[in-house]
Order: sequence, then structure tokens, then C-alpha cells
Amino acid sequence: MMKLILVAAALISLLSPSREPNLYEKSRAALIERVGSALESPVSLPAPCDGGGGPVHETHKANYMLISDLAKAWQLTGDRKYSDRLRAMLIAYADMYPGLGYHPIVLSNTPGRLFWQTLNECVWLVHVAPAYQSIRSTLSEADRNHIDNDLIRPMAEFAMQGTPDNRANLATFNSIHNHGTWAVAAVGLAGFALGDDSLVEKALYGTDLSGSNGGFLQQMDELFSPDGYYTEGAYYQRYAIWPFFLFASALDKERPQLKIFERRDGILLKSVDALIQMSYKGMLLPFNDAVAKDLTAQELICAIDIAYSANPSRKDLLSIVRDYHDRVLLTEQGLKVAKDLAAGKARPYEFRSVLLSDGADGSQGGYAILRSPGGAALGFKATSQGMGHGHFDRLSLIYCDNGNEILSDYGSARFVNVDEKYHGHYTPENKSYAKQTIAHNTLVVDGVSHYKASAGKAGATHAEILAFNTADPSFQYVGGCEKSAYKDVTLTRWTALAETDFLQYPILLDLMIADSRKPHVYDLPFHYNGHMISLTVPYNRALDRMEPAGENFGYQHLWLEASASAAPGSTSFTWMTGDRMYSLSSATDPGTEILMLRTGANDPSFHLRSEPVLVLRRKSQGRAVFASCIETHGIYDNSTEQSANLVHSCSGVKVLSDDDSLLKVEYIFAGGQSLRLVLDKKASTLSIDR
Repeated sequence: MMKLILVAAALISLLSPSREPNLYEKSRAALIERVGSALESPVSLPAPCDGGGGPVHETHKANYMLISDLAKAWQLTGDRKYSDRLRAMLIAYADMYPGLGYHPIVLSNTPGRLFWQTLNECVWLVHVAPAYQSIRSTLSEADRNHIDNDLIRPMAEFAMQGTPDNRANLATFNSIHNHGTWAVAAVGLAGFALGDDSLVEKALYGTDLSGSNGGFLQQMDELFSPDGYYTEGAYYQRYAIWPFFLFASALDKERPQLKIFERRDGILLKSVDALIQMSYKGMLLPFNDAVAKDLTAQELICAIDIAYSANPSRKDLLSIVRDYHDRVLLTEQGLKVAKDLAAGKARPYEFRSVLLSDGADGSQGGYAILRSPGGAALGFKATSQGMGHGHFDRLSLIYCDNGNEILSDYGSARFVNVDEKYHGHYTPENKSYAKQTIAHNTLVVDGVSHYKASAGKAGATHAEILAFNTADPSFQYVGGCEKSAYKDVTLTRWTALAETDFLQYPILLDLMIADSRKPHVYDLPFHYNGHMISLTVPYNRALDRMEPAGENFGYQHLWLEASASAAPGSTSFTWMTGDRMYSLSSATDPGTEILMLRTGANDPSFHLRSEPVLVLRRKSQGRAVFASCIETHGIYDNSTEQSANLVHSCSGVKVLSDDDSLLKVEYIFAGGQSLRLVLDKKASTLSIDR
């Protein structure tokens, strides 16, 4: 049987009693209070009937958390009231589970019984199986047989095989995907709880035990790049890291010969680093299917505590716990974290500019993050599709500054566990808008999304990182290329963060290039997060009636609020976010159109957030160079109603030359200052003359 990973209460004495209550003691006290309150209420097992966030869904979710907490309280105190309640809950579920058919909410091809999808059932089992293991040896033979054969084993078999009339779970269990990760972790932990090695082997190597058609080890080998980047993106890396670390922690104790935390040069430990790096001021960068999450997420509490215990030389991880977590695991790993924090061993975590390769061998593009010394951060996406949770947004940007998203990514159209909003599931608008190219900060050709929004076609290719250079902290840049999103158009983007002596804050310099032998309509959207202040050309505002900007590929969900013809030379647009101004200045001509759009059209159920977007449109061009900069300037103090430097400094953007070898762009600023950006196409380098 697997060694129990929960620690005895006596271990708390290892901590200095002279200190203020540290995180372990605080976490233990919170657990006892939480469980004590729950003991005052009767066991509740309502019949499944609703989707994510519904009261019944939330009851069964709360139950698995309580079951897990009861096991910890029992092991920490030895008080039978906790194990008795734990037994009662497991017996009640064992009575209930055999009689459940498929869940009545039909939104998944892998419907669950207790929950609307099998995924949630696997999450339930991941938490419940170790809790059951903690009391199994104390139960009567009759109780063990009942819980083994009417709850834990059939739930594991269902997660693995489905039912005779629906074998979709079998494909999911053997898939290389976050659903597969939860499934194999659930079955593996159930195997440890039951003392059934055959379940553990299937969890490790897939149902055919080959190791090449599914299983935990193959998921470790294929879902992460050598840099620890998870192919579905930061949001799902946060979600999947929980079962990865829970099952890995169990394997580390029960199957030490696997050396699980050493596999692929410590890939699971690298994944924690990659995830932390994909954050800004604690917020995870919200690309692909994502909702707002940050470093306080419960999954990261688990992963970081276990990662630190596996590699205690990483004292910088302690600062993440100190700054973002209000608790630790009540395990040996959490105890070690708490002790070392209490001993003052934390050192600062370095958030740095980093390129995270994508693909199992690192050859499928990558996600770049540039961080300026002035505190701005840029996310640049040149990855693979990211499977079903990926968006059609090759070469897109996210830009952050002053604690805010400045150029934002919509993420997913979903209200997680808000049952009233499409049962907490991805809304239809997630597919019709959020995944579409126009919903992101990258180029759209002829009003059609990349790969015509075909996940299958997009999944067969990847973008390419052309260069990533951070040698000079005052001028860092990244370049990427996408050759397959459109049949006859090559997309290239070069983006830099630069600091100068004459500008108040770092400046973002951006070159978006489309190259084709045929004329096209090119739209470059900028999803700005803030309130429009000014545009340097006259615009026509829709005052009493608005129309959608198009009919499909996401345009049908955008209201056309205003339009304008750009100025010859350059045009600037300014908005306010927080207490700063941001100005987008672009090289334009009178043929360039400016569209001011806002989400919300053709959205009868108010599923979409109301957010603005500025679009630069070029028509009937084969090759187009969108040369722009985003300048941060000014301060507005709402408390004193005082402001300064609210007018942008950039007065012109000029494409000086564009031939087979070089692209030269000049950015002109007030006071006779200028920056000249030079792209050497053959050497794939970007340089700046200040």
C-alpha cells in the first residue's frame, strides 16, 4: 500500500513555538475549523440534475473537498469523529452510485453520472481515493467490500472504459490531453487505494499497457515542451498541473524506482517555472481558452509545495508561497515549505524575459515573454494550435503595464460554474467569437480567421520563432512567422520593448507584415483595455443605430461604433487605462480605414463582455506593412484631480524603405527626437538607432 503522505500532528512540534503561527499551523487551524463546521450539517447527496455551478453540482463538489479534509483531520488528530463522518459519506455514495444513469445535462460526449461530464467525476475521484485509503484498513470487511465494489472500482472503470453504449471515456483515458490527465490520475490513485496494481499500471501505461497509446508517462512526455510549456496554454497548464503533481507525489513514494520528478530532466518541476513565468503581477496571461486566474490558484498551492519538496534548492519558490498563498498542503511537503519560510530561507523569484518552446521536442514554435526594466510585459504567441482549447491567433500579442492589461486577449467566452450562463460550460460564442482571429491582436485576411477556423487544419502546423533577443535589457525583441494560416499569404511579426532617454516609460514597437502576390483586405485589430480619449483624425460615430461589422468569423459579434479615414503619414489613437495614457501611433495613408468596434452584436443571452477594439484596415494590397508603436505616458490622479503629460509624444511613423534585404521604419517624437528600427530580413535581426 502507498505510504500515507499526510503528517501526524506531532510533527508540528518541529516548528519553533516562539514564532507567530506560520502557514502550516494556520492551515491546520483553518482545516479543523472548516471541518468542524461541516460536521454540524447532515450528509447531503442530492440527485444529479444541474450543470457546472448549479446547487447540486456544487454540493457534490463540496462533498469531495470535505471528504479530503476529513481524511486530513483524522490523520492529524486521530479523532474518530472525523473518520466516522468520512466513512458515512463514502457509504452513502456507495449506496447511491450503482443506481445512477447518465447525467441529465447533455453537453458532453463523455457524460458523467454524478456530474455532467466524466472530467468532473475524475476530479472527484482524485480527491476521494486517497481519503478512502486513509481509513480503509480501519473499516469492517463489509464496509470495504461495499465501498471498493460499489464506488471506487466502478467509478475508476467508468473513467477508464465508459459504458458498453458509450466508449468515449476509453478514448479520453488514453488521450494526450488534460481530460486524460485527470482520468489516469483518478484511476492510478484509486489503484493505490484499493491495492490494485493493475489499475496503477493502466494509469501509467494506458489500457493496452504499451506506454505508447496513452497513460501518465506518455502525457508527461508529449504534453510539455522541454522548457515546461504545456501545449494547451497557461490556463490549462494551471488546471492539469494539479493531477500531474498529486499522482506524481504518490508515485514518488510508492514507485520510487520511476524517479518521476527526474523524468525528462525534471519536466514537472520545469512546468511549475514555466507557469509562474506566464504571469504578470500574479495574473496568468489569458490566451487560448482562459478565464481570469492568478498565482493564488489552489492548483499552484499544491504544485509549488510538492515541487519545492522535490527540489528544496529552489528557495525562490518560497517567495511565491509567501506572496500569493495563504496556506500550505497539510503534508510533509507543506510542512517543509512552512518550516523554511519560517526560517527566512525565501529568496526573490526572478520574473524574466523568456522564450518557452512548444511541442514535445521544442520544435513547434513557442511563447515569448518580454519584460522591460520599467515593469511592462509583452506576451507573443507563435505556438502550435493548442489542441481543442487553442484559438486561431498566430502571432498575437498581450501587453501589460502598471498592473493592467493594456492590449488584452478575450480568453474564453465562459462563466465557469455559473449554471445560469449555459450551465457553466463554454457558451456558443466561445466558438463563434472568442476563438476567432478578430478577437485577438493579430492580422485577419479578407475577414476570414486563420485556417478558416478549422482546428484540424491548424493542429497540423505551427508558427515559427524567427528570433528572440534579450541581451540588451533596454531593447528586447522577438520575431515570428506564420506561413500556413492563409493559402497565399505569409504573416511575419516583429515586436520590441525599448527604453529611451526621452520617453517617460518603455515603448512597444511593432511591425506586422503580410506578404502575398494577390490583393487582399487586411485587418489589424488592437483590443485596448480602457476608455477612448482621442483620435487624431475626424471620425463618424454611430449615434442612434449600429450594425454588425460583418457576417461571420467573429465579425458578426462586433458592433461598428465609429469609422474614420486615416491621415497621410501617421495616425494616433489614445486611451486611458488606470492612471496612465496609452497611444497607438501607426504609419497610415488616406486609404487606411479605422474601425472602432465593440463586442455584443448577435449575442441574445449577453454571453459576451462589452469590450472595445480598434481596427486598422488596408484594402487591395498584396504586401502590407503595419508599422506601429504604443507609447505609455502621463499620469492622472483621481483623488486630487490633477494630470500631467497626457498628450502623446509620437508625431509620426514612417516606413523609410522596404526591399528584399531591409525594412526601415522611423518613429518621430516631440522635441526632434526619433527612433529608427531596422529589420534585417536575411539575418533575422532587429536593431534600433536611438
